[in-house]
Amino acid sequence: MATPTMPSRATTDVPKTIKNSGQVLIWLDDSAEEEIEIKGVFMSLFDNVFIFSNPDACIELIESVGTNTPCLSILISGKYGQMLVHDRLQPLIQVKYIYVFCYDTVKHSRWAQTCDKVRCVFSDITKIVQCIQFDMQNASKQQQKEHQQNDQQPLPEVHELVLYKRERFTDDYNLFDHVGLNLLLESSNDGIEDFTQYCEANDESDPTNDDRNDHPETLQLYFDSKQTLQEWYRPNLCFLDINSNDLLKLWTLRWFVRQFYRKLTMEKEKFSKDQVKFTTYHVAYLAMDELDAMKHRIGQIILITELLFTYTDRQVTLNSAQAVESDKCKVVFEINIDSTIHETIPYGQIQDGEILLWFGGRYRLYKIEYVDDQDPYWLLSLNLCPTLDTKSTIQTLYVYYLKELCELNDLHYAFGRLLMYKGSYIQAEKWLQASDHYEELAELALRQSHYEQAKDYLDHLPNDCHQANLLRVYFYLLTMNDDYTKMRLILLRILSEATDKLVRARVNIALGFIHLIVTQQFEQAFEHFTIGNDVMQTLLPPIHPDIAKSYLGIAYTYYSQDNFIDAKKNFQTAFNIQKQSLIYTHPDLAKTRSGLAHCLSTDKQTMKNALNEFEYALNILFEAYQSEHHPEIVATRLDMEQLRKGNQLLSRNTLLDYI
Repeated sequence: MATPTMPSRATTDVPKTIKNSGQVLIWLDDSAEEEIEIKGVFMSLFDNVFIFSNPDACIELIESVGTNTPCLSILISGKYGQMLVHDRLQPLIQVKYIYVFCYDTVKHSRWAQTCDKVRCVFSDITKIVQCIQFDMQNASKQQQKEHQQNDQQPLPEVHELVLYKRERFTDDYNLFDHVGLNLLLESSNDGIEDFTQYCEANDESDPTNDDRNDHPETLQLYFDSKQTLQEWYRPNLCFLDINSNDLLKLWTLRWFVRQFYRKLTMEKEKFSKDQVKFTTYHVAYLAMDELDAMKHRIGQIILITELLFTYTDRQVTLNSAQAVESDKCKVVFEINIDSTIHETIPYGQIQDGEILLWFGGRYRLYKIEYVDDQDPYWLLSLNLCPTLDTKSTIQTLYVYYLKELCELNDLHYAFGRLLMYKGSYIQAEKWLQASDHYEELAELALRQSHYEQAKDYLDHLPNDCHQANLLRVYFYLLTMNDDYTKMRLILLRILSEATDKLVRARVNIALGFIHLIVTQQFEQAFEHFTIGNDVMQTLLPPIHPDIAKSYLGIAYTYYSQDNFIDAKKNFQTAFNIQKQSLIYTHPDLAKTRSGLAHCLSTDKQTMKNALNEFEYALNILFEAYQSEHHPEIVATRLDMEQLRKGNQLLSRNTLLDYI
């Protein structure tokens, strides 16, 4: 076994030492040896600190620890975290907490959110240390409570607060998040128990936990609409950590979100009678990359995903700023609000000169200037806009999704479907596993290449269900079953019997794939792909993502016949639709970018652009699937290798690139 660096003490029997030596930190990072001061800090906190730059040796050590109790803290770089956390470290019983130390916190926070052992994702090592200290203090308190209550009933399970560093400012796409929020707002008034448990689990972070009891009856009285907004906000929102693009957190807090939204809406109506147009200010510290991104967005829309506490006086705002954060820039957001503009986020006056703005606001950034004052800062001028893009195509797609999900009459089920649409397949599968929605579970397993799981889910579905039988054909095609004649017959039977036109459209796309890749009958392939595309354009909103995907088969058919101009035209059509209807990390965008890369690879002058498109696609796929062995990831890497060797690329031969 490879020997790790161990700054705290030498040992010749590493597994035994770990098992019997209390608090243990395992640090996997190529540059950990350079952090001499931080090593000293960790040595003061932990009984043993093991440092690795070899991931295999690190995993070997962790797996060798014999215990049925989580006991190890893992500090890991973003690079190794993305490779190892989800598939290797998260399932290990030995691992208690995982801390991610990386430069690109936005990128690594996305995959980290699917792993409940990840406590935080920070680029600042001091914040990592603070998070570790917080966890150690909580663990110590919990041990004391258990010791004091040995003879009493066992304590209920505590759901620990996971600290994620999420994006505060995002691009102009919030359709799925807006659908999710409105599903919660329009549904029945449930969720008080989840909110109560959340409050109880986080009472250490709530400075008012001695002033009230977090029981349903008490909470319902406490958050009564007759209370002032000041009474609502100050003592209770500091620990909720609401974020508009975190659908799972919104679900947990759904009862409170409904109450709070109604309260702010009432306050907005009252406040707007006296203040039709006004300006309010918010101060924050932005990292240089965040500020640079803002400078490139002048004239564009940004979304602010968090609640904003603002002041109507700029100087008061500046005076309220916390201590200067190193390596960050002080920024004052100057927010202009016109109450005659409809469908904006709600807001309300907490007290004179203080305005609270709802999370998920959509703003147009129209000016950035540097104020060279005694206390210099950047001034960003914004106009509050309607929460959802007013383009008719966006509005039509929003209404379509909301209607479809409301008609399920099952809020939990609807949220699972919404996570699927958003491309959060890992979260969606975990979500739907609590129910018996095997059709969606089978599709999710197939998309993630979990074929054994998919087979188990498919076994629960009836044999006379056309959608289930279509999924079974997908399964056979993806698992390299070579009985294509049988699969084609199944598809033709569905085509002749199914009354659901969307199912028939998807059958045509599957038949097109068989003709294109298996039998190489290009005319038949083109006919089936075109029929599927035409039907979807008839039945679905103009920018529905399924319409975009239906162009991919047409494009690859052109590409296979060396008609690169029409191939690129169809890939570009798909891409233009997806840019309007999907978040930029959705795995469907990776399919289209790979297709565009194929076309760019045919011209020596654009080969570098082709590699860039493949790189972009690869990053999206890795974030979505978190497995190096996923077929789309393998295919993308092979294409990049062939392109670097100067070989012509073939059309993609995995079904996942077409459906």
